Amino acid sequence: MATSRVSVCMITYNHAGYIRKALQGVFSQRVNFPLELVIADDCSTDGTAELIQEEILKYTGTIQVRFLRNQRNVGVNRNFVNALYACNGEYIAICEGDDWWTDTSKIQRQFDFLENNPRFVMSFHCARTVSADGRNERVIPSPPTRRNLDFGALLTGQYTIPTLTTFFRNTIGNKLPKEFFEITNCDTFLFLFVARGGDVYFHADISGAVHSIHHGGIWSMKDAYARSKMSYHTYAKIYAYFKDRRGIATMAVFVNSIIIFALKQGDYSVALRFYLKNMYLSLINRHALRIFFMKHVNYLK
Repeated sequence: MATSRVSVCMITYNHAGYIRKALQGVFSQRVNFPLELVIADDCSTDGTAELIQEEILKYTGTIQVRFLRNQRNVGVNRNFVNALYACNGEYIAICEGDDWWTDTSKIQRQFDFLENNPRFVMSFHCARTVSADGRNERVIPSPPTRRNLDFGALLTGQYTIPTLTTFFRNTIGNKLPKEFFEITNCDTFLFLFVARGGDVYFHADISGAVHSIHHGGIWSMKDAYARSKMSYHTYAKIYAYFKDRRGIATMAVFVNSIIIFALKQGDYSVALRFYLKNMYLSLINRHALRIFFMKHVNYLK
């Protein structure tokens, strides 16, 4: 069997309501190179694994499928890393088990672009979001993110790349650091890890992907206060690993958000703790200091 040029990395946990669409979106891809699908199920309890096996048995195409079925729940990050490390392709595309692709040529187009443009290490495109009841559709990412990016831009935290649209060079090997396992937003860390090697391209001509928003989503169903806490923790770990001082200002942005939400909810001990963090960040980074002063007016509202 030919060595896969591209690996599709799919992690899943209790995605019984979505997994068939996710698999069909991969199986329908039209490509002119060897393609593999690596599925890692984290000990689902809703029949997801059985549905995966059914779809694999029915599939008669040329995509090589490898199903990694955990015998115990290892958590999102470990499951994600296991799947990434199992990918043999020169490139990796990500589609989680509750998302799906509707453009049958998206992988081929992303592959062709990176093959012909060595300056870029990753590409992404737009997708639609759909709620569990089929409503609340919108296009992601937001308009400011619909452009080419680089490591510095990603480090600001202002640009959220839809994970299900990403396609990148497989440069990770087996060397993701311990910080990757200590955060919730592990895709944010992964994109920075990859973007150290080059730029990130936005495909304005691709949009065939759907991201589902449901109560099982780790991120999508969190409120803004919880998201701010999770984002701060993520960027603190990012700074600890990459040691890029531009990340200090990003931490300061989320620290200020946490203070504001904490004050509104009467969570004064949290507000004080992060206010002290804010003062420290302001002392070591002038951009953080500017953010500190700009946000003070919001503390009193």
